Order: sequence, then structure tokens, then C-alpha cells
Amino acid sequence: MENLPVLSVESLAVEVVTLPLDEARVALVDYYFPNRQRINSTEQLIELWVHSVTIKSDQTRRAYRQIGYELADYMQSRFGISDFRMVTLFHLHAYLAWLKDEKPVRGQKNTYGISKNTAAKYTAAIKSLWEWGTRASIGYFAIDLGKDLSIQWDDKLAERILSEREIAKLEKAAIEVDLQHNTNKMHWLLLTLVFYSGVRAGEIARQTSDYGKRIVTPGLFWRQFREDGDCLLLTVTGKRNKTRTISLDPETSAVLLDYRGDASNDQPVFPSPSRRDRGKPLSDRGLRLMMAEISASAGIKFSAHFLRHTHATLAKKNGASDFDLQADLGHASPATTAKYIHHIGRVGTSHALRKKSKHR
Repeated sequence: MENLPVLSVESLAVEVVTLPLDEARVALVDYYFPNRQRINSTEQLIELWVHSVTIKSDQTRRAYRQIGYELADYMQSRFGISDFRMVTLFHLHAYLAWLKDEKPVRGQKNTYGISKNTAAKYTAAIKSLWEWGTRASIGYFAIDLGKDLSIQWDDKLAERILSEREIAKLEKAAIEVDLQHNTNKMHWLLLTLVFYSGVRAGEIARQTSDYGKRIVTPGLFWRQFREDGDCLLLTVTGKRNKTRTISLDPETSAVLLDYRGDASNDQPVFPSPSRRDRGKPLSDRGLRLMMAEISASAGIKFSAHFLRHTHATLAKKNGASDFDLQADLGHASPATTAKYIHHIGRVGTSHALRKKSKHR
């Protein structure tokens, strides 16, 4: 490698054919990107990438780092590839197919495959990594594989909409789980709050990073509620640290006030059941586990995000305005809200044919 002449493409090619494949690729990259940033390992590549100016949000940086290391683990365990420069488009598509159909869902037994939205995040992260790595100043990859990377997905939005009958069945199952575990209505109240408020799971659960050393979101405390007549106003912090206030209906408010009792403002609404986290709010993992317990008891597959979609759908059916839905869901764009409710209120063309036939 050190004696490789960099005089012309022809002389380079003669030397490259005598090298192992991985060294040959590095030699070609060195030739075309002589001023590239030296990267000596996949770990160094990932860390430089997530701290680049390309990724500006801390939340995105954490997610992309996790995806980068998961990709590295998959390539090593499945194909024995430890250097991303050896990865081809075939390998990346195999990884996306595994994510779609085989990746175990954390907190849910015997459940596999990530959601369409999560798959889009993984795809965006991989595209970002390869685009960044092929820049002239980086020169780690010779080809941007991300340009041709895609994942085929059926539109399963309707599967995330629960019926009112299913919601009632989940509420009954949550009560049964609370009785079994003696958890003081926590499962039922958590289900009730998420469904009737439409909040994101990450807005009410405690999230940490760096193995628990840094708090990302603190969790839900009673100080975030205030009374407004017979309703409670809930203030949460959503994406991009934007706060919003949600007005809860009188029935949900009464249930929460009864559950609160004499709890002070500084106490968590849903205390963690873990001995290690005693006194702290419920974690995101704890929330998923509680939802999984309700799901198993009811025999209905769902998640907190299913409840959020169902909240939007049923609220729209019952007359909520698009403006109120966007405000309560915390969407920056009406287009995002439209994805939740685009199928509501549509009348099929068969109705028009039936109306026409009545006049014959």
C-alpha cells in the first residue's frame, strides 16, 4: 500500500488487482480522495458522522447513533462484514427486509417487524451516512449507495386505527391487569390518558440516554396539570422542545383527580414500578411493557401510537376541527395531521351509483 504509485489511473489499476478486495477499495478511495479525512474504524466513522453539521438535532443524533451501531452489529453477525466499505446495496436491502419482517419489537414478546414510520427513520439515517461518507472532504465511500436505497411498504395506516369496541375491550383488559398485579389502576389510567389526550408516549414517559446518565424527557408530574372549571389542562413538551396545553374532557379529568388524591405537584403521575427507579416517573420502557401487558390480556395488538391515531380518527368523526386536532396532537404542519385523518369522511363511489339507481 505504501509503495502504491499514484501517477495515473492505469498504473493504479495494475497495482490494485494484486491486492485483497478491501485493500483495493481503500487504494482507489485514496487515489480519488487524496485529501480525505482519515477514518480508521466503523466506530470512528459513526461518531464523526453523528457529530457532523449534517445532523443538527440532539434527538436525531441519538437516534442515528443507535441505528449506526445496530447496522454495524447486523453486518458483522449476518455477513461477517466489519468495514462499511465492504457493504453493497444487496446487504443494505437485506438489512431493511430484516427490519421490516424479523426485528424483534422491544417490550413485546413474539412480535417482529418495525412500523413504516420507524423504517423511514432507519432508511433516512442510512442514506445520510452514505451521503456524508462520499463527500470529497470525507472520501470514506467510493459510491453513495443511499441514492438507490428504498423499502417497499404497504399502506397499513388503517391497521393503526382501533374501533370503539376494541377500545372498550382494552379498557376492560387494563382493569383486569391492574387487579392481577395490584397496580392501583395504573394500567387503566395510563391507557385512558394516552387515548383521551392523544399525547405521544415520549411526552409522558421518562427517557434517558448515555445508559441512564442524561435525562432526555423527565416524565409526567402532577405540576403539569391545572384545573379549569370541571376540566384539567395538561401541558406537555413535544418535539423540538415545543410546549402545548391540552384540555381534557370532564370525565377523564375527574378520573385523574380522584386517582391523584393528596399527591403533591412534584410527585410523578405514574411512578416507576422498578425498585431501581423508585420515586421516579415511569420510563419509556416501562410504558411499553404496561401496554404490552394490556395487549396480551385483550388479545389486541396495539401501541401508544395506535391510541394516538385512534384518538385523531374518532375525534374527527365526532366533529373535532382540523385546527384543534393539529394543536392537540402537536403537529407543526397540517399535512402531518392529514395523514392521521385523510380517510375520514370519504364516501365511496358506490354510494353515488346507489343514489342514481333510485331515480330509475
